Amino acid sequence: MPLFVWRDIYSVGNKTIDEQHKRLFEIANRFSEAYDKNHGKQILGTIFQELLEYTSFHFEDEERLMREANYPEYPQHKANHEKLVSVVLNLKKNFEQGEAGIEQRIMDFIKMWLNGHILGMDRNYRGYIVDTPEDA
Repeated sequence: MPLFVWRDIYSVGNKTIDEQHKRLFEIANRFSEAYDKNHGKQILGTIFQELLEYTSFHFEDEERLMREANYPEYPQHKANHEKLVSVVLNLKKNFEQGEAGIEQRIMDFIKMWLNGHILGMDRNYRGYIVDTPEDA
C-alpha cells in the first residue's frame, strides 16, 4: 500500500495545483517503495532528483498563481518555499556524500512536508486560487 494516499482533505480547490500535489505524492511513493525494497543509491538518487525537479516546477507555478490572485500571504508562503528548498538541497548534499541514515531523514522530511505544508500553508490560499473555466 502506498505511503502517501490522496484524500479530498488535501485539495486546495484548484485542479491544476491538486494534480501537481498528486504527482508529488506519486513520486514520493516511488521513493518510499524503493527505500523499503532496499534499492541502491543510484535508483533512490534518480527518484530524489525527480522529486526535486518537480517540486521546483510546482513551487514556481504555485507562486505564479498566488501573485496573479494577489494572495495576501504570498511573501510568507514564498519564504516557506525557499526554506523547504534549502532543507532539500542540504538533504541532497548529505545523500550524495553517503551520510548514514540519510534515506530515512529524507523520508521523514517528505512526510512532514507533504502533510504539513499542503494541509497547512497551501490550504490557506483556498478561495484565492480558484479554478478558471479552462481548468474545470
